[in-house]
Amino acid sequence: MADFKWTSANEIGHPGIDEQHKRLFLLAGAAVEPLISSAERKPGAAQLQALIDFAQEHFAFEEGLMRSAAYPGAVRHAKYHVSLLTELKSYCARLNRGRNADPASLIEFLRNWLLLHIDSEDRNLLVWLKSQESSGGARRDSS
Repeated sequence: MADFKWTSANEIGHPGIDEQHKRLFLLAGAAVEPLISSAERKPGAAQLQALIDFAQEHFAFEEGLMRSAAYPGAVRHAKYHVSLLTELKSYCARLNRGRNADPASLIEFLRNWLLLHIDSEDRNLLVWLKSQESSGGARRDSS
């Protein structure tokens, strides 16, 4: 149904971001596990909240990197983070209110976030970060 397994293909090449992405994969897998293994076919609210909490930390980390490197796509990327969190929080709120949540939409949303966002937006960020390192941008920040 949903396979949130981290592989080397998911790495973008930044050790800190990659470790955080790996944890996001684990948390997403834990949130959808009840969809696969329980008779209720509902994601765990506690697991979903753990995913939200860590996603907020991760997004703050990435946005800090963007600010420090003067990333030109920072505003757009940060808005995308906000929309991801808004959708995830909305799903969690519906679940906490006892409303029937659509498991397929949650899985699709998480798949798009973890695979597509990382593979496009986060890779673009890494290209910028590396370009700043090679041009001496990182040295300017430390002086």
